[in-house]
Amino acid sequence: MSLRRLVAGAVAGVLLAVGSVFPAAAKPSGNAERESLYRRMINLDHLNHLQDEVALGGREMAVTRIYSEYPDYGWVDAGEEGIGCVDDTARAAVVYLTDYERTGDRKSLESARKALNFVLHMQAEDGEFYNFVREDYSINRDGPTSRKSMSWWASRAMWALGNGYRVFRKEDPAYAAELRERFLLANEALQRKIGPDYGKYRRIHGQKVPAWIDEFDAFSNALLGLTEFYRAEPLPEIADSMVKLGDGLSRYQLGTFSEYPYRAHMDWSGSVQLWHTWGSSQPMALARAGKVLNRRDYIESARKAAEGIYAHLLTSGMIKEMAPTPSYYEQIAYGANRMVQGLIAVGEATGDAKYRRMAGLAASWFFGNNDADAVMYDFQTGRGYDGIVGPGKINRNAGAESTIEALMAVQSVTWDRQAARYLWADRSEVHSYRIFEAERAEAVSGSPEIVTPESPWTGESLYSDRVVKMSDGDALRIRVDQNRSETVQLEATFERQAEPKGRGTLSLIVNGKEVARRDTGGSPDADYLWREALRRVKLKKGENRIVLSYRGERPLILDNLVLQPVRSFAEFRLPGKEKVILLRDLERERNFLIGR
Repeated sequence: MSLRRLVAGAVAGVLLAVGSVFPAAAKPSGNAERESLYRRMINLDHLNHLQDEVALGGREMAVTRIYSEYPDYGWVDAGEEGIGCVDDTARAAVVYLTDYERTGDRKSLESARKALNFVLHMQAEDGEFYNFVREDYSINRDGPTSRKSMSWWASRAMWALGNGYRVFRKEDPAYAAELRERFLLANEALQRKIGPDYGKYRRIHGQKVPAWIDEFDAFSNALLGLTEFYRAEPLPEIADSMVKLGDGLSRYQLGTFSEYPYRAHMDWSGSVQLWHTWGSSQPMALARAGKVLNRRDYIESARKAAEGIYAHLLTSGMIKEMAPTPSYYEQIAYGANRMVQGLIAVGEATGDAKYRRMAGLAASWFFGNNDADAVMYDFQTGRGYDGIVGPGKINRNAGAESTIEALMAVQSVTWDRQAARYLWADRSEVHSYRIFEAERAEAVSGSPEIVTPESPWTGESLYSDRVVKMSDGDALRIRVDQNRSETVQLEATFERQAEPKGRGTLSLIVNGKEVARRDTGGSPDADYLWREALRRVKLKKGENRIVLSYRGERPLILDNLVLQPVRSFAEFRLPGKEKVILLRDLERERNFLIGR
């Protein structure tokens, strides 16, 4: 029997033992049921094992060790970076603070204090933060991922400090006063970074990008910290920072319900093509901040992402990133958790239980509902595994990030009765997009040339593999076998040209009939890879022939053709042979969660 099946039985037993959270007719029985499930599923043993406790400057603190490798899971040297960092230790503090608030366990509160002490230790006099310490616990002041800055690690530090201030304000006012002082110092550094350009925009390929933020995914963590602080003490300067970040994050959201990138909040100011699952906390941060500030526009922005990119991934399956073609591996806990947290936050902010149910489906990734059919969080040991590296293949190392992100996801879902019902869902059927690579198509006119790019990375996007250079008069044919008659949306991934409109045309011919023409020019600045919906057409059952024909003055780079059903769905089996279906309808622009 596989490990997953063994753990599946154990988890099912746990869920049944706490009062059977699954039956639709069951009614909440108060906090006791929720707390029982939480305590059974949350195991801090491995996270505790990763804490390296040390006294620095006369103060007890804990450094979260970065790597822990299979099979013995001892600490592993992280090389030139250092042995531990603010990035992980700050997140560990959030886990411990959450555990204390859920259970009242004083050990978790003290573990949070030690982690926060390390975060304080790494703050510079100007409010910014260093990231890594070396083996001798000296601060790495020069490394590219450690030097003093207001970036990823500083944003995570603000999340931990803001959370810590809110919790310790009741438990230890003197310590909370120190956290408050240092948080406000960090906020001053944040304002220096984002304040001067607030309200200004830059243009990338015609898209409007807020100029006061560069790493949008990173600064969503700072917004989480500001929100926690504001919950405890609603200072005007904190609200000002929240609005500046909230405006920036919410206004960098591209695509539509049905078209790439599906209302995702983009992650990096240097690309309007690239979106990755890991670190994309914008919906989570916007929903929480919107609820606290009563900003309905922030909540609506987060809700649109839940209906767009998150529902798209739940019906099609987890990925690593898309730029614009999806890459599937390596899938990591950091990506899965941020979708879980975003959906939970949207559910809490809107009051719509559908999003919390979707969060439970997303969290089932940790319990085997994934490409590897493997458990990615082992509640018996507390280990979060480091990733799915291919179909049926996982990285069994259990480093700090994977363990922390897994714990965060399970902490959220087990504390939410609606979400917990779907924790052990298993995807039984998927009807979603298919990708047809251009280099595998049949040339039917001219001499299309298959080209291998020197690098898949263009500087802002990724070729999916080889590409085809199409010259004037070239045409490619793709044969599509359908097991049903249905309407699909056909999308082409090609390089939009920095040419005036009218100098290049891509034609779409389906079963002998031309159904669409698209101008391939019109980029205002440079050629760029993009995915564009060409037309919705009805394909017949059996073989369909799709031809892409090009006429133009310059060669066109074509990467692939995407076939997206207008009605895609994923069916999930639940314990007790029940099922739920998530249906995504592009024509009605609605998602339907059918079943319990």
